[in-house]
Amino acid sequence: MYGSLIIQKWKRSFRSSFFSQGIGVKLLLGFLVLYFGGAFLALGIFLPELMGEMFPEETLLTPVFGSFFLYYLLADLCMRFFLQELSVLSIQHYLILPIKKGKIIHFLLQGSVFSFFNLLPLFFLVPFALKTVGLEYGTLGAVFWFFSLYLFSLSNHYLAIYIKRVLAVNQKIFLGFAALVLGLFMGDLFGLYSLQDLSRFLFGGFASHYYLIAIPVLVILGFYRLNYNFLIEHTQLDLWQSKKENSNINTERFSFIEAKGAVGHMLANELKLLFRNKRTKSILLMNIAVFLFGLVFYNNPQYSETPHWFLFCGIFMTGMFLINYGQFLVGWEGAYFDGILTRSYSITDFYKAKFLLLAVSCVISYILISPYIYFGWNVFYAHTAAFLFNLGFNSFFILFTSTYNKKKIDLSKGSAFNYQGTSAVQYLITIPTMLLPVLIFSSFDVLFDQQGGYIAVGAFGLLSLAFSKVWFKGIVDNFKEKKYINAAGFREKS
Repeated sequence: MYGSLIIQKWKRSFRSSFFSQGIGVKLLLGFLVLYFGGAFLALGIFLPELMGEMFPEETLLTPVFGSFFLYYLLADLCMRFFLQELSVLSIQHYLILPIKKGKIIHFLLQGSVFSFFNLLPLFFLVPFALKTVGLEYGTLGAVFWFFSLYLFSLSNHYLAIYIKRVLAVNQKIFLGFAALVLGLFMGDLFGLYSLQDLSRFLFGGFASHYYLIAIPVLVILGFYRLNYNFLIEHTQLDLWQSKKENSNINTERFSFIEAKGAVGHMLANELKLLFRNKRTKSILLMNIAVFLFGLVFYNNPQYSETPHWFLFCGIFMTGMFLINYGQFLVGWEGAYFDGILTRSYSITDFYKAKFLLLAVSCVISYILISPYIYFGWNVFYAHTAAFLFNLGFNSFFILFTSTYNKKKIDLSKGSAFNYQGTSAVQYLITIPTMLLPVLIFSSFDVLFDQQGGYIAVGAFGLLSLAFSKVWFKGIVDNFKEKKYINAAGFREKS
């Protein structure tokens, strides 16, 4: 049975939309894999020398490594939560066959271990075990140390996918976990205890006390069982049956917008999609919450002396909705993407409507954060430059990258922490939107002054806006080139 499931999953993987990605995307992902793999390998090789210089009074470096492993686990958990995709298997077809549900669930959970995130810890744990632990505690101690810490890393894997799955059902789990992590850091910050000492106590003795390996074994089995119980409970055939939600249909109409022709009609449809679904409304609410982001930086002397943070905050606050919602502009409509391809309206008008939505969101955000001028004119200049950059460049850049989206989003499963349709690519897209304006500002700040940097960033946005026709042509041409590939991706069941 497992052999058949492996063969079918293997075929499914090679038929997925990933292998139809452009050569540029494949090269970027390949570069990131090599970069992070090389960085972790270098960390494992040179870490003993670095630790020896940082802690010259320590005679054994293995316990010192353990004193920082808790920090690694927390950072690794956050990275997995946001970047690691859930391992999926179309089990709806298997539920009507004479196959035990437990076997399917076990295959799904065990197959998820084959992930690049589970390979990364090997790059620094193995060299450190060979160079340091083996010399300090012998070969057997190094073996037990390595397997103990690696099992903790695999436990992170099952904890992350459990949290991501359970969030779609119960958001209180996330709030409780976030409160626990925040409490750990706050307790360390206020001196109630030391996370470094706690980490050393928890992970410093696995090389000398072999029986302690039972702890990570029990931990990983516990998280595995949590996932298994959750999937058994929620993997039922009737969960895929269509639900009648006519009573919840929002009947608001935007007649004043629909009267503005084809673009207005499509913009009204976009607004209805935005306000009718939990997933899209959660992004809108998140954008409102981000308006308080400036209070963290503008009221802190540590950041107020660095103008780059003003610009970063401006980009973040005026463009949060643009980035979060805009990345999935095509994915929101993935359920009826084939219908979009068969309609007679202009694809240019289709994207003009989406651009208007993103542009209006930038204008509204810019107005709502205008009271931050209380913290000085530099804040006003930074917000204005960020607004123009988001309006003129980031909006078109996000529209262009949305043409590569081939993951359907099921809006009926919406929730504030639903990460369906999200992958590492979405997070990578945000890098140039945040980094490019800072680089432009830094270049002109060195040559002129802060005002010169802000003017350069704003001028870049206005110049990009002046070439809007070129942008729209490139976006439409790329959409037409990728539309059948995207349509095949949207038809895939996850």
